[in-house]
Amino acid sequence: MGTTGFCETFIPNSVYTQCIRWKRKPIWLPTAKSKMFRVPERPVIPMEDYLELKRLYNNYRTYITSFKAHLRQIVKENETQFSETVNELSEEEDFEACNAINNEWNAEIANIREIRLAKIKEKKKNAAMEYILRQEQKQEKQKIELNEWVKKVKKESVTFITAENIDAAIEECLTNVVNHNRALDLEGNWHEGKYPPISPIPPVEEEQKPVAIERQN
Repeated sequence: MGTTGFCETFIPNSVYTQCIRWKRKPIWLPTAKSKMFRVPERPVIPMEDYLELKRLYNNYRTYITSFKAHLRQIVKENETQFSETVNELSEEEDFEACNAINNEWNAEIANIREIRLAKIKEKKKNAAMEYILRQEQKQEKQKIELNEWVKKVKKESVTFITAENIDAAIEECLTNVVNHNRALDLEGNWHEGKYPPISPIPPVEEEQKPVAIERQN
């Protein structure tokens, strides 16, 4: 595999790497020892080239000087000289004009602000009315649900067990024993249990025998 152009020994997927050197020596490094006492030779320019370069440089310097002088003259012509009274009057007139413009802007902005605040107020008012309407509808719905629940409870209160009919309810429960030992098939038929319900076994009371405590003499 050939080497790349920016590094001498760069090979893909290799363990060894080498940093890329500077193309030119950085400015903050000192002069190399091999070039410490080297005296560069002065370039030899032909006389024709020298005269042409000198003429071009003189023309350039003349053009730049003339351009700067022209700019200074334009700036000086644009400057206006005012006396102190005229300057004060111009400042007062300028202040009045600026104040009038400012007042006009303030009035326009105040008008826009009033329109915006009116829209916001109307929007909040509509939102409050909608909220009140929703709350009233919610309360009305809750009232209807509560009335229906009360009516249902009143109808079911006939079957409630109270202190007056508790004895009859106990007798009915004892006489009508429900057998839960049955099952329902997919066709809706009930199948009674094979074994009858087992009666509860009464608890056996254990007699407590006296424990004799022997005393050792």
